[in-house]
Amino acid sequence: MKSLVLSSLLLTLLPLHADTVFNYDGFYARMKKSEKAEYSDITLSFLLQKTGSSERCVIDSAAITTDISSEPLTFAANGELILPYNELLNSRKALILLKQQSDAVPCDLNFRLRSRMPLDKTLQLAQLQKTHLQFQGLLKDLAGLGKYFLPEMTGVTVLFAEEALVTDVPATLRSRVNCTAKQCQVDLTGVPESAAGAVTFSKTPEYLVPWLQR
Repeated sequence: MKSLVLSSLLLTLLPLHADTVFNYDGFYARMKKSEKAEYSDITLSFLLQKTGSSERCVIDSAAITTDISSEPLTFAANGELILPYNELLNSRKALILLKQQSDAVPCDLNFRLRSRMPLDKTLQLAQLQKTHLQFQGLLKDLAGLGKYFLPEMTGVTVLFAEEALVTDVPATLRSRVNCTAKQCQVDLTGVPESAAGAVTFSKTPEYLVPWLQR
């Protein structure tokens, strides 16, 4: 069972080594879908990770360029490449330029859905369900005709920077929350939308991501 990387559902893994150039329009088309109002609690992020691992890629620089401009891009500590959502850049056929040392470990560009805003230690069941439904909707939007072949999304995975445990959980979810190391899976299959309660963790979560049955 996997919860994170959606590249196999959206795009083939893209290898990165030395100087690599991507067309911005492919990213923009996907961001345009994720920026819809109905997906306000989630976002589509772009991860640069060492090939075959979840470790952050090592790059020298990242920039987005057009025929008349060049601007540096932010590469976050968690490995996310922060891209602007900009119609002008799209219309000007912008390019994304990533540079690595020639002897650096090759990296892959992956895509994932995650929650957008900072989270608290206590997550309301209504919040988890709302995020789950938005993940389902956006994933189908991004997959297009491939939505008929998507694995089942049974809930959400809660990600942490360090090992975490559940400290309080409502009876509705008592047998549905499973924590291992730095993540907890919450099975929301069949949980009524009217169900109340909250789940509290020992650490503050970093993100919510889809929990996909693979």
